[in-house]
Amino acid sequence: MVKIKAEVKGGNREVFKFSISKLGVLFAGSKNGSLPEETCNRLISELGDRGFGFWVGCSSGVDSCFRKALIKSQYIEKTFVGCAFKTRAKTISKTGLFASVVSPKNLTGKSAVIRRTLWLIKRASMVVLFPDNPYTGKWDKESKIIFNSSIYQLKPVFVVTNNPVKETSYYRVISSILHGVEGYWAVPEPIEEGGFCDDEF
Repeated sequence: MVKIKAEVKGGNREVFKFSISKLGVLFAGSKNGSLPEETCNRLISELGDRGFGFWVGCSSGVDSCFRKALIKSQYIEKTFVGCAFKTRAKTISKTGLFASVVSPKNLTGKSAVIRRTLWLIKRASMVVLFPDNPYTGKWDKESKIIFNSSIYQLKPVFVVTNNPVKETSYYRVISSILHGVEGYWAVPEPIEEGGFCDDEF
């Protein structure tokens, strides 16, 4: 298990703690989004140094930004790219990343992408999400699916957005900073000191 200390923004010194397994970090977000290389490198380096491996999808936008950064990183061999289509897996594999189709055959394009996304979420221990579509200023539809599915599966999500989610009885929202990147932790309940309440089951 890895202990996460979410430093709460706002000048106070409150720290919200929770624990997650080292299954890996899923990077995800808008297929129209673009991230500075420095942001990707910082998150990969800091989380990789803590022992995490990485999961990422085959889409354009945020997925592509992280794939490019992971290719140049020392964690390329600890990265798995989940693909919705065989053609994408073949193209991405040529870059040096390990990529494989994880969606069932004979699905429509949208269904294949959704199934790929759910497959990746299930195997990750936390998600770092950049959901804002720069053309609309709102969350992508797929980003909403990623967020909701992660919460349903009790996976903490660090969301970098101009449209923060509202806290509910299912998860707590903490304005925080993750390795220099400002965002919001959405930490699903049930939570107790030291980890999830259902870990023992």
